[in-house]
Order: sequence, then C-alpha cells, then structure tokens
Amino acid sequence: MNLTELKRVHFIGIGGINMSGVAKILKRSGIEVSGSDAAKSEATEELEKIGVTVVIGHDAKNIPKDVDLVIYSSAVPVTNPERAEAMKRNIHQLTNFEFLGEWTKNKRVLLITGTHGKSTTTSITGLLLESVDADPTVIVGSRVPSFPDGNVRHGHSDWVVIEGDEYAKHFLEFKPFAVIVNNIELDHTDIYPDLEAMLDAFREMLENVQDGGIVLANANDPHVQTVIGGVRAQLEARRIRVKTFGFGMHADIPVTDYMTKAGEQSFMLRDLEGRPHRFVMHVPGKMNVMNAAAALALVGSIGVSFSKLIKPISEYKGIWRRFQIISEANDHTIISDYGHHPTAVAATLEATKLFYPGRRILLAFQPHQRQRTKDLFDAFIPAFEKADALALVEIYDVAGRETGLAISSRDLQEAVVRNDLERGVMRHVEYAPDVQAAKELVKRWMRPGDVVLVMGAGDIYQIATEL
Repeated sequence: MNLTELKRVHFIGIGGINMSGVAKILKRSGIEVSGSDAAKSEATEELEKIGVTVVIGHDAKNIPKDVDLVIYSSAVPVTNPERAEAMKRNIHQLTNFEFLGEWTKNKRVLLITGTHGKSTTTSITGLLLESVDADPTVIVGSRVPSFPDGNVRHGHSDWVVIEGDEYAKHFLEFKPFAVIVNNIELDHTDIYPDLEAMLDAFREMLENVQDGGIVLANANDPHVQTVIGGVRAQLEARRIRVKTFGFGMHADIPVTDYMTKAGEQSFMLRDLEGRPHRFVMHVPGKMNVMNAAAALALVGSIGVSFSKLIKPISEYKGIWRRFQIISEANDHTIISDYGHHPTAVAATLEATKLFYPGRRILLAFQPHQRQRTKDLFDAFIPAFEKADALALVEIYDVAGRETGLAISSRDLQEAVVRNDLERGVMRHVEYAPDVQAAKELVKRWMRPGDVVLVMGAGDIYQIATEL
C-alpha cells in the first residue's frame, strides 16, 4: 500500500513504548490516529493529550469506519476482536515494525542494535544529530527528557535513528544506511534456542545494510567480532565501510585514558583521522562510555567533527529507567533501572560502586519472564555480588510469552544465599512475593547514605517513586 496516502490509522496495543512512539509520529505528521489498549497508562494519557483517540479494552467497534491501516503490536494475537474485524473488512494490517520498515524505505536509517545499551545509544545518537541541526526523527524504547514527546523526536530530515530490536528478529524489517552493533549476548531464549541462532540473526541483519553504507562494531565484544569476521568480505565488496570502536588501540576508533570519579567519568576518543578528543560524561559506567563511543563513531562517520560533539556528550543526562535518579532527598539516593539481564545487572552495580564510593547499595530486582530466568539462572547468581543487600521480587510474567515453567525468584534467592555462604559473605538476601513486599524489605534495611537501586523490566519501577 502507498503509505503517503494514509489519512487514518488505528493501533491495537497503542500503549506500548514502540507503538505509542509510532502513533505520535503519525499524529504529528497530520494523520488521524486512534487506538486501543488493555489498560490505561502514562503512554495512553500522553497520546490523548496530543489528540489521539484511545479506547481502553479491545472491541470490534473500536475500529473507525474510514480507517486506512491497522497497526498492531506483535504481542496481539490474530484472535483479537479488532484484528478479526480488520480482516473481515479487508483493512490492511501491519505490525509496528513492519510499518516502520515500509515507512523508512526512502529514508536514511541509522539502526542501533545489540543486546545491551540500545535505548541509551539511540538517544545519544539522536541528541548528537539534533545538536548539529541535522533534525533527525528518533524512535527509542525509553523516554528522553529533552524530547517533547518523550520516546520519539519527530524530525523533518531524511535521517531516522531507530532502536533495532533483535526480539523475534524485528530488526530485519529495515534496510539501514548505517548500523551499530554494540554487543551480542544470548537473550530472548523463548525465541533463540542458543547463541548461534542469535548470531545468525545479526548476520542476516547486516546483509540488509545498503550498498555504500556503514557498519560500526564493538571491538571488545568477541561475539560481535565473530559476526563481523564472517561477513566483512561480503560487506566490503558492496562498498560498506566496516569500522570498530572500543577500549584499546586495536580499534579503528579507540577509547583511551579512561578516568572516573564521584559523579563523573571521562575518556579520550580518537576520530577516524587519529585525532584525540576528550569527552566528559555525567552518567556512570563503562557501558555508557561504550554507548557514547558507538554514537560518536556513527555521527563522526557521516561527517560531523568530534569537536562539535564534546558539549552535548557532557550535557547528556540519561533516559527514563536507565540509571534514572528518582530522588536524592533525605540522605538517600533512589535509582530506577530497566536492566534485567545478568550482564546488565553486574555492570550497573559496578557503575554504582564507582559513582557512589563508600556507600551501601541496596538492590531490589525483579526477573523478567520465566524462560529467561531459567536459561540465565547460573549467570544471575554472581551478577548480584556487588549489592550489599538484595530483595528478589517474584518473576514478572510477560503476556503471551510464558510457558508455565515451574521456576520462582525464591529458587534464585536460595541459590544466591548458598553462593554467599561459599564466599563467606553475610548480607540480607530475601525473597519478596510482590513489589510491595520488596518495598517494605528495602525500607527496613535503609540507613542514611544508602543508594537504593531498583532494577527490572516489569512493574518494579513503581516502588522507586514510592520510596
């Protein structure tokens, strides 16, 4: 179908972070937008404020009479009454990622991929381009404080920065001009049976890069380098520039002279001509240095001087639920973070220790999805070691992705306690049946000067605000 002729679009599952972003962009483009979702949320309220009609609950009558296209979340089954009504009326239907793939066909897509750091790297890339008046459209799986619409920026140039989700191979919908491959680690084990299946998906994604495009790859990640090593010759035969970024002079765009102190970290990054530039960041962790290096490498590769990017990197304040400081009142620091993979948990705890030296860290963590928890169980146990106290909330069940596995956060709590005994460590490690129970545990443990870290991709973020 011709997307330029769209006049009215209906969304099923409009409250999702990606769905709501696409809906905002279409509304800002002058298209009439309506949608439905199972529950009212901050996202649905934001949409209503800009004139989007949102209905809570799914019903065939929710679809307007003159709708041109129905966009549905991939979590919405074919049995949904609105999808059934659209089929009955022969209304064209696309998933949100299928739509974005079609919508961006004639645009210069900068696709940000990797198991960790996609949202942060997407937001930094978008903000860097915004700072040099490139006027990009940015679609990110979080909220960016300086974007009026939060999870999207509606630009008017051909540049589109998109967070490329590897779940169900959604990133294969795009034909990008440039790609960042930040890192690769086994995740989404309900989709990928093993690491090799995930590596294959990334190889397939790189085949979609446009001739004459750009691939920027993490020089420090062995899985990324395995993928790049297998496709480099084919990419370069199509005049695609393949460059690496990362710590050490073996990278094409190397990070060196890394320093950190309370509330600040800095590093040197050399551009493609070998000129060094010092950058200062006020968000913590080496993972954020890598996210920034990836974004800088990409923006530098399309012709922007690093000297123009020093100030926006220094001003970067992070994004929603990515080491988001909720409060620093009453001699406590409360931080909310979306991380839910063992590597992300360990890296965030390490960053917290460096940014808040000498302070206790109380971690409330909610595992996300039972299959992931089972498959990554052994990796979770050491991931929590830098927390001074740990509340493990019952696993967050993901709609449409659970298989009835008999596994609980209590199993994880018992395994962590056994590991602590073997290490000779004494600390609070408690199971919480729900997020409110976790809040009460943390309140009981809190002392002046403590840092409370609330982590997980489910509904645990609520207690950060309540605390």
